Amino acid sequence: MPETRRWEEFKVPYLPQMNVNSALEQIRKDPVTVDGKTVAPPVWEAACLEEVCGSCTMVINGRVRQACSALVHQISPNNEVITIEPMSKFPVERDLVVDRSRMFEALKRVKAWIELDGTHELGPGPRESSEQQEERYPPSPAA
Repeated sequence: MPETRRWEEFKVPYLPQMNVNSALEQIRKDPVTVDGKTVAPPVWEAACLEEVCGSCTMVINGRVRQACSALVHQISPNNEVITIEPMSKFPVERDLVVDRSRMFEALKRVKAWIELDGTHELGPGPRESSEQQEERYPPSPAA
């Protein structure tokens, strides 16, 4: 099936420390274009929201980057339009979701991982208070 591209434009209210994931969440909650047309909410992947997993990687203003670390005030300091596209090197499944299976298969072929050596059993990390979480994770969208 040939790939069909379409562009939709949304206006999103800015929130302090908003990242692209948060902006997409705002659109998902109210998927109405600037022309007033209600559309299906965009589909994208996001897992860790902490710049670790890479699942939210997409093309943002022509540059491949993670949506969780792409802060709106940095990529659009004067409220310019932000263009978001799926990565171009992988087949598009839907909207911003791409099929990265060939990359994962290549990683398996070359065994691109580190064998566990027992250090993973150090126990849980330190607990953070609600206040610390609020301060450190404002770019993370609400569940």
